Amino acid sequence: MEMLSLYQGRNYVQLDELARLLGFPGKLGMDGSKVWEAYQSGKIDDIRKYCETDVANTYLVFLRFQLFRGVYDEARYRKELERVRDTLGKSKDDHWREFIGRWS
Repeated sequence: MEMLSLYQGRNYVQLDELARLLGFPGKLGMDGSKVWEAYQSGKIDDIRKYCETDVANTYLVFLRFQLFRGVYDEARYRKELERVRDTLGKSKDDHWREFIGRWS
């Protein structure tokens, strides 16, 4: 985010908002402000799912950034997106099915 915001705090945008703006799923279930409460309630699996989908959103935003910077061409970008979809699609975890279902 530092690079995307040109190191200016006023240009900062939440990962959820940026991911959804780019057509990716964004946050599922909880956001970072709920992690401590979930931990105290013993909802470790919910925290794991939150963290995993955060990482996936971050990677998808990174891929788009690489496309914008010209590091990836359109073909490589599409191939990487397909790789992510295929990998997540093989999981039996419900949160990945929801994630893929929300991915436009």
